[in-house]
Amino acid sequence: YYPLDNKAISGEYPPGSSFKIVTATAALSLGKVTPGEQYYDGGNHPLVPTMGNDGGKALGYLNLHDAMAKSDNVYFYEMGYRVGIDALERFSRQFGIGARTGITLYGESEGLAANQNYKLKTFDEDWYLGDTMNAAIGQGYQLATPLQLANLMSAAANGGTRYKPYLVQSVFDEKNGIIKESKPEVLGRIDISPADLAAIQSGARGVAQPGGTGAQLADFPIAIAGKTGTAENPHGQDHGVFVGYAPFDNPRFVIAVVIEQGGYASVSAVPIARKVFAAAFGIKE
Repeated sequence: YYPLDNKAISGEYPPGSSFKIVTATAALSLGKVTPGEQYYDGGNHPLVPTMGNDGGKALGYLNLHDAMAKSDNVYFYEMGYRVGIDALERFSRQFGIGARTGITLYGESEGLAANQNYKLKTFDEDWYLGDTMNAAIGQGYQLATPLQLANLMSAAANGGTRYKPYLVQSVFDEKNGIIKESKPEVLGRIDISPADLAAIQSGARGVAQPGGTGAQLADFPIAIAGKTGTAENPHGQDHGVFVGYAPFDNPRFVIAVVIEQGGYASVSAVPIARKVFAAAFGIKE
């Protein structure tokens, strides 16, 4: 109902499963899991049986790569339980959630990195394990703008550095001399080893391969990595979310697609992401 808002920078949405990149980073960096550990998904989490996968699906034993590719909730509930909400908040902020990116456009929102103090101040309620598990899959109190999601994926793609985005690269005078030039400005770095980050990147690549939640991208002529998200929306249908980058081995482009009330990302956001990548690389399909 607000068509004139610049929702790329002002719209705040639950990131949904795209946030699992943050949760995986926290779990690996803190030594709470290894990429090869097999965790059993029986359809719901044993500590909070009401929390499970969509439709109650049980995916059995999964390692990090499989859990990322299939976007398994139960695996990431467990990761949230292992690291705790304070660590999730810390890594959220490393990825830029809960703070403006600093792009020179009016009206940018901060988003929200879920934390205990926010719930206590806003609702005068204690924090529960279920809140942590919701936060671990990008639900509950987590909020991010599409630009923040793009920045999050950019840091995951480029080796762990978060940059300040800009809209205009150069401003010229009438004689074609440069008046002002934007250059890369580092805002922060992600606390993760190259080996662990490579494991997350591999899982993101699995999303866009057969069996992944973004399998419609598997036959794209350039290798894509990404993360789908279907974000619960209390005001209507779920939002469809996709964040991704390409080429996988030498990233040039990062995109974030949010389809308000679009439902499953696989049928709403992913097909649009494919068209954006095709346009970016000049591929006719």
